[in-house]
Amino acid sequence: MAVVLRNVEKSFGRLRVLNGLELEVGKGEYFVVLGPSGEGKSTSLNIIAGILRPDRGEVYLGGALVDDSGGVYVPPERRNVGYVFQSYALYPHMTAFDNIAFPLKMAKRPREEINRAVLEVAQLLGIREVLNKKPAQLSGGQRQRVAVARALVKRPRVLLMDEPYSNIDPLLRESVRAEIRRIIKDLGIATVMVTHDREEAMALADRLGVLRRGRLLQVGTPQEVLQKPCCPDVAVFMGYNLVPIDGRLLAFRPEDAELGAGDFVGELIDVEFRGRWWAVVARVGGSLVKLYTAEKPSIDGKIRFGVRRLLEYAAE
Repeated sequence: MAVVLRNVEKSFGRLRVLNGLELEVGKGEYFVVLGPSGEGKSTSLNIIAGILRPDRGEVYLGGALVDDSGGVYVPPERRNVGYVFQSYALYPHMTAFDNIAFPLKMAKRPREEINRAVLEVAQLLGIREVLNKKPAQLSGGQRQRVAVARALVKRPRVLLMDEPYSNIDPLLRESVRAEIRRIIKDLGIATVMVTHDREEAMALADRLGVLRRGRLLQVGTPQEVLQKPCCPDVAVFMGYNLVPIDGRLLAFRPEDAELGAGDFVGELIDVEFRGRWWAVVARVGGSLVKLYTAEKPSIDGKIRFGVRRLLEYAAE
């Protein structure tokens, strides 16, 4: 395994952020940690990198113990981990070339080796023509590629990415992230990325884990987690509607609703056109639900629908 966390706990004062976190990432695997803000995503990356130490638990990289929350601690500069921060953290006074070269210069690599490595990774990421520019002269996508190049230039055994695409123009985001994923996979580098964006996680992950309250509630392929969420918390984060009825908790996806007939009756709240479908918001009992339909529903205050695929959980 490229990365293993065993029963990792971390608190800041009285706030418990990680609560027995267990994580395994295989060699060359692109693993995405998915969860809302404030659930410990960035903290888990910082512990893998060695920037933070766990209060309890163990961290392994490439099968070697690098932190046992006690006497064993390998510092960040000796872990051979690349890190792409959400803010990119580029040095504004340096050119793109010098930003990318910085980790190698800190490691006192020979100048010829540095030049060769920077040009190679810049070629991979399509940014050779901007190497002489400073970050303020670059677009958001170019700054993001420079940040990735800096993380990859030393050929790390693990790449960590913290919400890496959140600052890119939405029109470019899909193509940029797909291209960078392909490069990372071609290089065979194990990657741990964290995001709050469900669609992004589904598009990029070999496997993903849903993080809530400091633990991974479910781990699996995107398809497994989407089709069979293990609990209501995961179901909600994967976009399911939850409706409590008769002591049961029913869950269904918006696209599985069929308007016009069925067992569910609700109060129509809103209708929005989304290009390929209409998004309908309705109140069923005390719950707001979202439904997708190809045809605009009649707006008469009430709506009836059935569900093609319904999951059931024990009421909480």
